[in-house]
Amino acid sequence: MSTIPEFLENSAKRLPNKTALIIDEKSYTYKELYHQVLFFSSALLRYPQKSVISMMFENSLEFVVSYLGILNAGCIAHLILPNIAAHNLSEQIQSANPKAIITSKELSTKIQKIEDPSLDKLEFSELMSSKTKIDRKPDNDEIAYLIHTSGTTSQPKGVGISHANAVFTTNNIISVLQYVESDIDVLPLSLSHSFGLGCMHTSFCTGSTVILHRNTMDVDKILHSILSNNATTFAAVPTTLTKMLDYPQLHEYISNLRLIITNSTAIPPSTVKGYHRILKKGKLATYYGLTEASRSTFMIFDKLDGREESVGLPAPGVQLKIVNEENQKSTEGAVWIKGDNVIKSYWKNPGADKNIVDGWLKTGDVGHLDPQGYLFLKGRLDDVINVGGEKVVPEEIEKIVKALPGITEAIAIGVTHKLFGQVVKLFVQKSPGSTIKKSEIISYCIKNLERYKVPTQIEFIDEIPRTEYGKIKRFKLE
Repeated sequence: MSTIPEFLENSAKRLPNKTALIIDEKSYTYKELYHQVLFFSSALLRYPQKSVISMMFENSLEFVVSYLGILNAGCIAHLILPNIAAHNLSEQIQSANPKAIITSKELSTKIQKIEDPSLDKLEFSELMSSKTKIDRKPDNDEIAYLIHTSGTTSQPKGVGISHANAVFTTNNIISVLQYVESDIDVLPLSLSHSFGLGCMHTSFCTGSTVILHRNTMDVDKILHSILSNNATTFAAVPTTLTKMLDYPQLHEYISNLRLIITNSTAIPPSTVKGYHRILKKGKLATYYGLTEASRSTFMIFDKLDGREESVGLPAPGVQLKIVNEENQKSTEGAVWIKGDNVIKSYWKNPGADKNIVDGWLKTGDVGHLDPQGYLFLKGRLDDVINVGGEKVVPEEIEKIVKALPGITEAIAIGVTHKLFGQVVKLFVQKSPGSTIKKSEIISYCIKNLERYKVPTQIEFIDEIPRTEYGKIKRFKLE
């Protein structure tokens, strides 16, 4: 297979009557789904090949058909989160410059507000009336889909993923995590994000059955879905997995799972240990990657060996290196990635392209490799605080402070200081009913940190700003 639409096409030929997708209690076979994709593709013949077609849907049959239909027509699918703010939507449309935007009837009012007379604003139902099949296909090296990054440290950047990138990554997922045709995959992740989308690619490529959910945090519904469908794999963000550990008799719901896969932000070691106790037959796994370089490492927590905070070993065909400020190899420093999962350039953004050098992507992450080659992340280069020449990684301070009772979350950032250049400011979210004082936090930090790492300012806040996938938006704090 060389393109994403071939995942579905090949499975439809091998397994035409097998259930490919279950959504809202309705099932669709591979043959049914493939035919819908073909008919949808034919409605896009009005647009030249390689045109950008924006799409905005909740997790749904409409998303799956639109996405694969756009790609099958040789166009580029621009994926937009349905809860996007109006100003971000306008910016993305301006950046992507699509020929059309397609959405559901429920979301149509949102796209009508876009001020672009040249943009076709279409509802999914309008494009399903055609019955003409299409033989226009994309090439392996063409851009398949466009996603704008979550923007945890800056404004979002457009990232165009080629068919070749996605096929390489999908093959690695299948190989490392041993996905098979008989799997039943419960997927509550947004398909507009690379984590959820990659899981869907994997299911269709192997010919397994994917059970798609709309709500990522409806733990009760998700667990009953796992149990009632006798599911074998489950994908979720760390926040969902941590929340699930408090669910009564959790082991009864997930006892048949052979794999739980997570990503998007760090998974707490306590959560790793919790699932290690509960999963008797199955395993918990995570991976590290960016939208620009998906699934660069894999970590399977098959034993507790002190590597609970690692994101694992490089994926097959992927190289990692750690470099210092002089771009020389180092034991600890910036993480660089090279492989066929790495994009060749950003979407119409020459300024961002400086982060790709001779095929190496400068991830912006800080970390180190242990003697066995396992990668451990410490934070983001953009987040490192320079206190009088001393480099301070915020996560070190945050880990210490969160050990205090009465604190739910702590975020450290650097703020300008006339003498030292920067000093540490700490944002603290208290636990419900907590009476902890700023002076107690300072005293604890003085006892457990070097003096230059101790926060000079502490601010209590009600909520930490996060992306949909739980990543902290540090640039929103000041």
